[in-house]
Amino acid sequence: MFFKGYSQTSSTFGFFVGSSPCGNVIRPLLNMPLTAECEFTKWTITLHQDSATEAPTTFNISCVYGIGQPNTSGFVGGGTKVEIEGKWTIVKGSKANSEAVVYQLNPDQPEKSVSFVKLDDNIIHLLYSDKSLMIGNSGQSYTFNKIKNIR
Repeated sequence: MFFKGYSQTSSTFGFFVGSSPCGNVIRPLLNMPLTAECEFTKWTITLHQDSATEAPTTFNISCVYGIGQPNTSGFVGGGTKVEIEGKWTIVKGSKANSEAVVYQLNPDQPEKSVSFVKLDDNIIHLLYSDKSLMIGNSGQSYTFNKIKNIR
């Protein structure tokens, strides 16, 4: 069985997970209503690549957001789930480093485009539209960790 948007000519580049605050910057990117009650978001990002050329192909983002359930890592009422898919590419340059590797999701849709800078092979960080690092809060950040790599 394959993920939606995943074909037999695709392989998985990586799975990244993390939790972030529900700032106004990410709400439009995740199709989250500005009025939705939200303390934080849990993300799972899957990046696919062409199995022959290893060129970026498609991505899937699965998020759950809502109000945190006290004394747990979950959400009151289970939270609200969001699924997003599209294409991604690799570009160069962040605000701090013109040579940084950047994973750009939805590059052909500027209003829905989101970029992550590669900090190392296992860590990516969400960028503002000016390509600077997004700043989190005391409970969550915009840093995502690779949990699995299938080649």
